Formats: sequence, C-alpha cells, structure tokens
Amino acid sequence: MSKISLQAVKEFQTERFTKRILFQQNGGVTFALHFLPGQQLPVHKHPGSDVLVLIIEGEGTIILDGVEQKVQQEDVICCSGEDTFAFHNTGNREARLFVVLNKVPDESYARDI
Repeated sequence: MSKISLQAVKEFQTERFTKRILFQQNGGVTFALHFLPGQQLPVHKHPGSDVLVLIIEGEGTIILDGVEQKVQQEDVICCSGEDTFAFHNTGNREARLFVVLNKVPDESYARDI
C-alpha cells in the first residue's frame, strides 16, 4: 500500500499551474494539478491512455474536443486519451484536479512541472 496526502503536495505558483506526481506504477500515473484563478492547461492529448479527472477544489471550464463545459468541486470526468483536453480556472479561487492516466504514453507525462 502507498499513501500520500493531497495537502502535502498542494502548491500554487503565480507563473503557471503546477503538477505533482502522486503515484507511478504499472504503466499509469496519478497526479494533482493546481491552478490559480485565470491559469489554464493548454489543449493536449494523452494518446493510448484513458483519462480520469476529479475536481478536488474550485471550479472552471473543461474543453473536451472543442466543447466547453463548466465543472466544479466533486465533478468527475472520464475520457479517452485520443480526445483533445484542456482546463481553464474560470473561478475566483484556487482549483485543484486529481488526474489518473491508466497508461502513460510517454515519460514526459510522468514528471512534476
């Protein structure tokens, strides 16, 4: 068993959103993303993976294949890694996402930024 506190990795930076790796095993990776108001995750894909996103805190807009949808705390999104995906913190407070990629397409997806 492995255990980690989401509070222990909670970190925001004014320059950009942050990504903190929680677990990496069996070809998958689990991480937390942290956004200040106005920060966003650019449009991208996770080819060869399935993506699960839980909004831990805050609210914002998910853009999935060009379609925008409002999300808020405790919403869960499941999509294919072939879908284009983006997130924008459109709220007025911090937003945090818990993300699971079941198969990592490339090692660059499994690093802190």
